[in-house]
Amino acid sequence: MGKSGLLAIAVIILAGCSVQGGTMAPVEDRTGNNSSANYGNRVIEQPNTTATAAQTKAYVAPPTTAPVTAPSQSAPSQEAYKPAKTNAAATSLVSIADAKIKGGQYDQAAASLERALRHDAKNADIWSKLAEVRLLQQDYSQAESTALKSNALSNGNRPLMSKNWRLISKTRRLRGDAQGADEAEVRAYQLSK
Repeated sequence: MGKSGLLAIAVIILAGCSVQGGTMAPVEDRTGNNSSANYGNRVIEQPNTTATAAQTKAYVAPPTTAPVTAPSQSAPSQEAYKPAKTNAAATSLVSIADAKIKGGQYDQAAASLERALRHDAKNADIWSKLAEVRLLQQDYSQAESTALKSNALSNGNRPLMSKNWRLISKTRRLRGDAQGADEAEVRAYQLSK
């Protein structure tokens, strides 16, 4: 039964009332607190016995307790991205990885970054750097999945997400997926605005 059906039943019931003034009607207590009788907070008034159903008024008294509201959740601010604090071990391992990348030692760089992620698994920047190393190793599927992981952890860091989508575009193009590469490039462009 819809709202209009319930409203029609309520109007029919109210039209049959011959109560003068307001009355309190007992209401079922569903709160689990059966310590006292619950008479609800609805007062039904009918100004006179000849009033029509359209003239019948219902007065709802304010609740006796303050309503519980959910905490407000705002969208992450994109004004100023603040990178997450990293621990010293992870920072040191990333520095080692940077040196290995410059020396062309990609396997050792990847191993160092993986160790850094054991210390700071939710660091989107480290995941992104590992995606770059996977691309240099020509492991395109791992490069894409690692870049996507970085995006998932980025907390709205648009420049980082744009960088990751450009990397994903390269990996898809190198695998022969021109349409997927174009879609990734569009996403990178949209995030760079």
